[in-house]
Amino acid sequence: MNAAAQLIPDIKKGLEGVIADSTSVSHVDGEVGRLYYRGYTVESLSRYRFADIAYLIVFGELPDQTQQSQFESFLQQAGAIPEGTAALISQLARTTAHPMEILQGIAPLLTAEQLDKTPGRTAEESEGLVVAARLPAVVGLILATRQGRKFEYSTAPRYGQRFLQMLTGRQSNSAAIDGFEQTQILQLDHSFNASTFTARVVTSTLAPTACALSAALGALYGPLHGRADQAALEMAEEVASPANAQRYVSNCIASKKLVMGMGHREYRVVDPRAKIIKQLAEKAVLAKEHRLLFDTLIEVEKEFVAQTSARTRALRANLEFYKGIVYLSLGIPKDYFTASFAAARVFGWLAHIVEQRKDNRIIRPSAYYTGPAPREA
Repeated sequence: MNAAAQLIPDIKKGLEGVIADSTSVSHVDGEVGRLYYRGYTVESLSRYRFADIAYLIVFGELPDQTQQSQFESFLQQAGAIPEGTAALISQLARTTAHPMEILQGIAPLLTAEQLDKTPGRTAEESEGLVVAARLPAVVGLILATRQGRKFEYSTAPRYGQRFLQMLTGRQSNSAAIDGFEQTQILQLDHSFNASTFTARVVTSTLAPTACALSAALGALYGPLHGRADQAALEMAEEVASPANAQRYVSNCIASKKLVMGMGHREYRVVDPRAKIIKQLAEKAVLAKEHRLLFDTLIEVEKEFVAQTSARTRALRANLEFYKGIVYLSLGIPKDYFTASFAAARVFGWLAHIVEQRKDNRIIRPSAYYTGPAPREA
């Protein structure tokens, strides 16, 4: 190796393996396939309501009965969108913009007309909680406008009940509400994923909380991150039948084509969230057209595991792989999968924003320059 080559630093593309900071919000133990929220395994939290675990993520402990009631009430009251902002969202919904693009653009404006009282411990945290409370109504308003139906803000007492009612325009049964809230719980936080790190980078500049959330929404929209749920379902539609799975997987491996929802950088074994969401999918998928898609996903996963088992580790399904079929069975259109995901992950982003502000240092990594040597113009 020559002297010039020896000077090249060890560059970690994608910051893989780099410990950029500490966090107490969630922990991914990829070696054994565990995910913890504030010390609790996600499996142990599945019996709780979504609002309880959102509270845990933001405030660090599970709520007592009074805190639970107050937080759910706050989300219901704060979730209504101010009239002027609602009119603007309706205008944007009449464009061809993806719902995620609208969410990113509108997020900094969702703090207008905040409530006098919020559970937030600081002004920045209160601002973030208002944005989080209003995202379900924004998603519902966009869809209602595009479907040509009148949007009505739901005052149902439970988060999942309100969200589904605003999104679908109809009442959902308790099984659907429970399944939706369990799905949302699985998406609350996942350590320093791309969108969360984006939120922390923007926060480190001391930008407003809503701007950090807007940036995180932009990162989540990418198909290598949050939009993988929509892409995985569209893949199943393309494959069309379990009988086509073997050929499809073989072609993908031969051409080095990514299949969204398969594999995960953090997990060396099965993503624990994937186990839970697959079980939810088995319960939720009842309609014949959805059953075919579900069976196709199962066969694609089976083939990927079989055809990649000779590698260091077999590629297995992650959370995004089966999540789309659960959302579809609940009446959520494909274009609204990632927006529904965002409405849960926003609580995780906020927890990281609060954490970043407590011991802030602007995030500014170095770069190894590979351009021309110094020269004169």
